[in-house]
Amino acid sequence: MSFGGGGGKGSVRSEINITPLVDVVLVLLIIFMVLTPILLKQVEVSVPQKNDVNITPPPVTTEQVVIRIEADGRIAINHEPVAPEALAEKVRTIYAARREKVMFFDVDDHANYGLVVSVMDTCRGAGVKVLGIMTKS
Repeated sequence: MSFGGGGGKGSVRSEINITPLVDVVLVLLIIFMVLTPILLKQVEVSVPQKNDVNITPPPVTTEQVVIRIEADGRIAINHEPVAPEALAEKVRTIYAARREKVMFFDVDDHANYGLVVSVMDTCRGAGVKVLGIMTKS
């Protein structure tokens, strides 16, 4: 019995044949080279030009209710200061005879977020149906 690595006919070779591997890698390389420009194709988008017109917001009427929350926690409804304890009752009296129950919030950038959410919850509980947040343009 011979266990050597003899080179006789019909013996099993222990080498890896890399020719099929190189063929597969070259085919994949060609596929990626063809598909890459197609995938990188960009779509042209035309964006409208910005108008430099200053639009003044409409004045606050008596029909609109704007609640202002300052950075130090002061609350005012239509420029009239309101104590946080009396807020719910004040909102109920304002909206008692109104059909549209819309309130706008003008909140200072440095106001406490928890206070703002609490005021919004109080207003919703007092009967306000739609809450709008005013932004600076």
